[in-house]
Amino acid sequence: MLFIEEIADVARLKSLANKWNNLLSQSESDNIFLTWEWVFNWWQVYGNRKELRVLVVRDHHEDIVAIAPFYVHAKRFFNSLSVKEVRFLGTGEDVSPDYLDFIIKKGFEHEAIHTLVEYLAVNDGWDVVNLTDMLSTSITAEVIRKVAADKGLKVEKSERAICPYIRLLPNWDEYMRSLSSNMRFNLKRRMRILEKDFRARYFIWQDMEGLEYAMERLSSLHHKRWEEKGAEHSFSSEQYNAFHQMVAREFALKGWLQLSCLELNDEIVAVLYDYRYGNKIYYYQGGFDPSLYKYSPGLVLRAYVIQKAIKDGIEEIDLLKGGYEHKYKWTQFDRQTINVTIGKNTLKSRIFFVDSFGKPRMKAAIKKVLPKVLLEMVRRARKVG
Repeated sequence: MLFIEEIADVARLKSLANKWNNLLSQSESDNIFLTWEWVFNWWQVYGNRKELRVLVVRDHHEDIVAIAPFYVHAKRFFNSLSVKEVRFLGTGEDVSPDYLDFIIKKGFEHEAIHTLVEYLAVNDGWDVVNLTDMLSTSITAEVIRKVAADKGLKVEKSERAICPYIRLLPNWDEYMRSLSSNMRFNLKRRMRILEKDFRARYFIWQDMEGLEYAMERLSSLHHKRWEEKGAEHSFSSEQYNAFHQMVAREFALKGWLQLSCLELNDEIVAVLYDYRYGNKIYYYQGGFDPSLYKYSPGLVLRAYVIQKAIKDGIEEIDLLKGGYEHKYKWTQFDRQTINVTIGKNTLKSRIFFVDSFGKPRMKAAIKKVLPKVLLEMVRRARKVG
């Protein structure tokens, strides 16, 4: 028998600090973006105009066996309508992490998910639950869809993103052989030219007192790169910068921050903002000086990071969401993330589902059929002519 405790204020949320990561380490969903440090700092920065709604599942001994880290906010749609949308803590606004999920002690997945869905089904504090960025292989994603449908709730599953990742091999030479011949040639050439033309130094930032400067350098290089391309970029809001300054500092204290720097002639020209958690490295963001584009400083820095990761026994570097061509130069492997959306059987929820899922499907169907219709009209017109 499991029961639920609802946490709606920061003081009570803080009381979970010591138990949160311990439970996470015992779950199938253990990853950097579900840690207490990520979730709590996100709420501190982005929690304005949102309602905290963390559901804690306890057993008959009152031990915590699951946490559904939620918040509720008003989501506008269909011009002037709005619904009370439940989302995962740690995502939203201009922050979009991957691999979100419930935190459930192994062995309690089915029972805990049943308990949570039963609780939501009779609770009036929401219209739509939008579980974003879950692994397609998530136990939660699989079980919650079935249980929610059995409870008469509306359920939609949709693809979210592709997340390429690098499987590291026992040594650098073996990893290099896994790359295309063109990539091997280009990488060796870029590294050789850069090291010949500059006094190059690769290092991981360790100075806690200077961490704010290092993060600002990352932001500056990131801006330069994307502004030159005329594209949107991260680190463009005060909230985003404040959040990542806080997260970087807390992660550094935990040994989870890996801020890799490439210095040429005593100037930092490229930074990779990675997280090191368990046996993985997560690549979150990066920046390099676009005036040095011909030297590919970002490419060379990533090679240095991979070399060190192999030496350190790291098994994987996760490049996170975005199936971009430059990521597939390093790997052929990827993962799929999905969204699972649950709605009450109310008029407002039904309108939301039509607007969010029905309209896009209709547009896709029209685009698929329309060219055939137009061709048929042209064919008939020619016959008449």
